[in-house]
Amino acid sequence: MRTLTADDLGLLLSLFAVLLLAFGANFHFSRKSVRRHRKAALAFVGLSFLGELSTVIALTLTWVALWSPAAWDRIDDLLVFVPGTIAIACAVLLTVESVGSRILHILSAEREEPLVDQRG
Repeated sequence: MRTLTADDLGLLLSLFAVLLLAFGANFHFSRKSVRRHRKAALAFVGLSFLGELSTVIALTLTWVALWSPAAWDRIDDLLVFVPGTIAIACAVLLTVESVGSRILHILSAEREEPLVDQRG
């Protein structure tokens, strides 16, 4: 594995900050939806929490490494790489789930009968 430069650390810091904002988005589920799809909602929340926690760890270590070269010498690259990879994997999985959910919602809406205008 190559050694990370200050420029690499700056890019990682930006990436983790954006990921943290994405995970920090406030998702609301309707009670009806949660009752109907409880396991899926719990999986979504758990995956979001894992991604957010991993992002915070990677962001904190990258921030420390960027501003303290002495600390970076003691921080192994894998300590940033592993949580960062977990965070990115969670973001990809949540995005795939979100897109799949939207597609299923659109397809189910097309199957429903259109509303009939009874005004004549």
